[in-house]
Amino acid sequence: MARSSRAGGGPAARSAQRAVDLALAELQRRFGLGRSLAAPGWVRERVLAVLSAVAARHGVSPLAAAERLRDDREAIEEIVSALRVGETRFYRDPIIWEAISASVLPRLPPDLPIAGLSAGCSTGEEAYTLAMVLASAGRRFSVLGVDRAAPAIEAAREGVYSAEAVDQLPPSFVQRYCEEKGGALHVGQQLREVVSFEVCDLVHAVPSGGFQIIFFKNVLLYLAEPAGDAVARRLAAELGPGGLLFSAASEAPRLCGAGLTPVKVNAHVTAFRAPGA
Repeated sequence: MARSSRAGGGPAARSAQRAVDLALAELQRRFGLGRSLAAPGWVRERVLAVLSAVAARHGVSPLAAAERLRDDREAIEEIVSALRVGETRFYRDPIIWEAISASVLPRLPPDLPIAGLSAGCSTGEEAYTLAMVLASAGRRFSVLGVDRAAPAIEAAREGVYSAEAVDQLPPSFVQRYCEEKGGALHVGQQLREVVSFEVCDLVHAVPSGGFQIIFFKNVLLYLAEPAGDAVARRLAAELGPGGLLFSAASEAPRLCGAGLTPVKVNAHVTAFRAPGA
């Protein structure tokens, strides 16, 4: 949305911006997100697009639709879905996966069953990648993926992706753990038996540990400081002995500010533990 429309504009533009502000305030009240999303233009554009669609369905203005959000769960869910990052890939950030294989797993007792968590797993690629890494290392393990979006969890449980999804996966992973059927990529049954998915709103609750590996990447983008920092601390508290929480590199300063302890995995990768762990 143009900067000029935010700064001023006619009555319609001001009404639209007021509608977006009300929607962001309701997201903050319900989920602990909203304030941190107020600035980016793409966020306001997506919120206004949803409000406009809701308004058209009900024959009201976007501002009226925003004023009804407290009682309109369906519209709130539409907005949250529109704001989800949605970008998730197999073997994203290879240096982290390589660090886990080379530096993290060798430090864990070889007979220890490893519990992994993908917090904010979207459609499951990260959770399945972790399973592939652990299986390739010959470890006993289980992986849990959680996300607040039920449609994303349903897609993760299906384990079916576009053929292009394998682009960053090591070929050995594709050969051992995936099948190509009808032009689509299917995660093999071997992995699907040890990877589970649950709908979970991390702001309200986090899965119980102890986990040896937690991925918590690109979720803080949507969570204002009080809520996001609290989620990070609760997740870190669910790490077992020797466990590590991995974030996106851009989120590391915020996790330090939240009180988590940085741990240098290797020269290129930093993970986190709970304070005093």
